Amino acid sequence: MRCIFCKEDSSSSESSEHIIPESLGNTEQTLPCGVVCDKCNNYFGRKVEGEIQQSGMIRLLKADREIPNKEGKVPSVDEVNSFELPEFRLMSRFVGKVGLEVLADRLIPHPEWEDEVIDKPALDPLREYTRFDRGETWPFLYRTIYPVNAVFEQNDTTYEVLHEYDLLYTEGRELYVVLILFGVEFALNLGGRSTDGYRRWLEEKNFVSPLYSERNA
Repeated sequence: MRCIFCKEDSSSSESSEHIIPESLGNTEQTLPCGVVCDKCNNYFGRKVEGEIQQSGMIRLLKADREIPNKEGKVPSVDEVNSFELPEFRLMSRFVGKVGLEVLADRLIPHPEWEDEVIDKPALDPLREYTRFDRGETWPFLYRTIYPVNAVFEQNDTTYEVLHEYDLLYTEGRELYVVLILFGVEFALNLGGRSTDGYRRWLEEKNFVSPLYSERNA
């Protein structure tokens, strides 16, 4: 087995990668050991996901939704002394990292999944950017889809949503990851630094999110 980011041998890796960090409320959406090697897993945890969660806005949202960290501690609203958003480049690297992992997660059941993820040259620029911070800043689009405290109902059951994601193929054969985190939608093109295809898709679909285009949006 090889890592989807550094492409190095990862057969001895012992950690399973959380597509969305565990400290953002994700306990179920994980990748098998070795899909992301221990070294890359640790790097993202410290240098990307960890730094994003230090921003005032994320700390405030975690405190408001009472989301504990790995040690079980919930941030206090009184400890938040600023409301700054995560830095744009850092956030785009995080969304790109999520996108590559979602793609791997969808393709793992197929025998030749490594050819479509690890050995796909079209994904190398994003791989270099997310893991090694190389190249120009990768653009992404974002907008609020629903309030952070929105309550949904299905089959007489009410629930809240911390995060959800999907992949979108446009008619122009572009592949986007669409991630909703705390009610904010992020969309990033996995194959290139352009968001024009996603803008066109939204215009054609009356600006309904791909995650809700088949539902009662």
